[in-house]
Amino acid sequence: MSQRRSKLKSAAEALADIPDGAKVLAAGVHLSNTPMALVRQLVRQGTKSLEIIPTPATGLWVDMLIAAGAVSKLYVSYVGLEFLGLAPNFRRAAQEKTLQIVDVDEPTIFHGLRAAASGLPFVAFPPFHLTTDLPRTSPDIYKEIIDPFTGKPAVAIPPLCPDVCLVHVARADIYGNGVSLGGRHMEDVITKASRRVILSAEEIVDNAEICRHPTHTTIPGVLVDSVVHAPFGAYPGACPGVYGYDRPHLLEYNELAKQNKTREYLDRYVHAQADEAMMLKAIGAQRLEALRNYG
Repeated sequence: MSQRRSKLKSAAEALADIPDGAKVLAAGVHLSNTPMALVRQLVRQGTKSLEIIPTPATGLWVDMLIAAGAVSKLYVSYVGLEFLGLAPNFRRAAQEKTLQIVDVDEPTIFHGLRAAASGLPFVAFPPFHLTTDLPRTSPDIYKEIIDPFTGKPAVAIPPLCPDVCLVHVARADIYGNGVSLGGRHMEDVITKASRRVILSAEEIVDNAEICRHPTHTTIPGVLVDSVVHAPFGAYPGACPGVYGYDRPHLLEYNELAKQNKTREYLDRYVHAQADEAMMLKAIGAQRLEALRNYG
């Protein structure tokens, strides 16, 4: 135990060697627990041609990376801004065919990640998908096979294995043991499926605190490669149990995105700020504090 090394790094250090063309997944569901601080760092450092494997219910981070010109391929069942509707930059890219889209459904994403996490060569589904357009629109994903036990048709899908997984939690220690206060959202499957895991946390706590409540650990440190201290790291989304989402900020993003002006947003909140500390300072401490959950 005493020989363990700290995995604590800055966002720039943790993400610096993510190459162009990497397969990237960011955890979270809708606007909750999305590692936005890490995503903004990807935009700042200009990483390009990313292949995005999202969670089944994803949105802001994907839309932002599309606007930044960082995405070349996207596996998708849904990309939206929750109460604001479909993500504008995603919708525009789909309509204009400027992005390679692999059309899949939610079970395909979940079970594709589960296959990668379990080391399975593929996952077999009942033949339901043969009644949909998915095998036609995504023939590289859906393959008709014969069930060797019954001789009846079935559908096979491949494992989905991200090169890099980005995760945000409420608390973590320097060894990567992470605690989410908002429940579990596939983090166990996602982190096991990925070749590399970068964890950001609102608060860095002592390992003794983690050990006092071992059943609260959402992600064990053995799966984590880097830890980043990122207060308000899910902003403008929510980190359940810590703070809620910033509705006016999300409305601002959405209005600019609908007008195809997300570059203005990125210039203001990402490129003009050297790091996350500067970005949060620009937002304002009073505004951020008002989002905190008390009680």
